[in-house]
Amino acid sequence: MIAELSQSPLAAFLVVFAVLIAAMVLAVPATHWVSQRMANVLSFFSLEKFRRPPPLLSKGDALAMQGQVYPAFNLFRRFLNYHPTDLDVYFRLIDLAFGPMQDPGLGDAIIAFGVKKLDKRGRRVIKERRNAIVLGELYPLKHLAWRDETAYSHKKVEVPKALRGQFKPKEEKEDPWPEA
Repeated sequence: MIAELSQSPLAAFLVVFAVLIAAMVLAVPATHWVSQRMANVLSFFSLEKFRRPPPLLSKGDALAMQGQVYPAFNLFRRFLNYHPTDLDVYFRLIDLAFGPMQDPGLGDAIIAFGVKKLDKRGRRVIKERRNAIVLGELYPLKHLAWRDETAYSHKKVEVPKALRGQFKPKEEKEDPWPEA
């Protein structure tokens, strides 16, 4: 009986069809398994999966530009906990501390923290930024700095007698086609 089935064309077709169905059903999990193993091997050599994304400084910048200096400072300080070697965060903190906050003690504490965490070039850069602000060469966020209140005074301008009446609005003429 087996010899008869192996010789019939229908039996050969069914065997081939069964093998193709089994291959399609097993192909998806097998491909997934192989690709997962390859990805693990290749990602082992990459350092990218261990890096943190850079801080989103625009939110703190927007707060500072709106005059909310202390919330902006606190936000940048939180960024500094996760990114202690990012010079942009130090720049924002130094600008706020020595600029609108007018707190040199706080600014010097930020620089002392940076001296511990940054390399030689980073230490030099943040010290140069501090000196530029203190010496008046750089004015960060100057629109938020303290200003004297000045009274606006404007002398009244008298129109000469010869020009009086020339700037009077013209009288409107009657509409020849009034609406009914």
